[in-house]
Amino acid sequence: MAVHDLTEVDIFVFTMSQFMFLKGTMMSIESFGKFAASIALVAGLALAFPQVTQAQSRINDKVSRNNGAGFWANQRTSRNIQHARDYSTGIQRYATQSPMIQTQVTQAESQMLGQQLQAIQRDLVIVRDEHATNPKVVAQVKKIETQLGQANAVQKSLHEECCKSSPDGKMCAEMCSKIQVSLDEMKKEHDKLLKELGHEDAAHHAAGGHEPLDHETPAPKPGK
Repeated sequence: MAVHDLTEVDIFVFTMSQFMFLKGTMMSIESFGKFAASIALVAGLALAFPQVTQAQSRINDKVSRNNGAGFWANQRTSRNIQHARDYSTGIQRYATQSPMIQTQVTQAESQMLGQQLQAIQRDLVIVRDEHATNPKVVAQVKKIETQLGQANAVQKSLHEECCKSSPDGKMCAEMCSKIQVSLDEMKKEHDKLLKELGHEDAAHHAAGGHEPLDHETPAPKPGK
């Protein structure tokens, strides 16, 4: 019988049988002390083993969660939300700082912004499909997709403006601000999704928080 299979009854029976044997053989006090120490050791191992097993089980569960398609899709989503914000901020900076806005620059940057948003949508589908039986996950993905839809709508208008021969810098900056509001809301909701799934390790942590630059148009608050 393995040590972790011992029950309290087993230990008690074993202890009493050994005690009766000692009593019949008049074991010395020194030998009895060694015997008592061995019993304590066996009992300690029997009690500690379940805790070790539970700890290992938690580790195995985490490894399993962090190796599925949904985990990696969430990791890409977290990165792409940040990358999309970086592109939006870059366009806003260029549109407000550059003395002469070049269409080839704004067109390429807004196109990359759109690709980040499309990638987010693809990966959200993976997460939703993998957890289709979990209503909390499905509802949380829907919240993110709602914000994503708003960002996509504005990005489409932004790209049209960026493709003009003479893009309106102020208009581009204002649209970028709206996209950033949606992206910030998406990040908040996505963080909640990661917590719900135990995917906190998938979160992308930027080098530092984004602080509005002097030339950037302040992002309007949601609902305004």
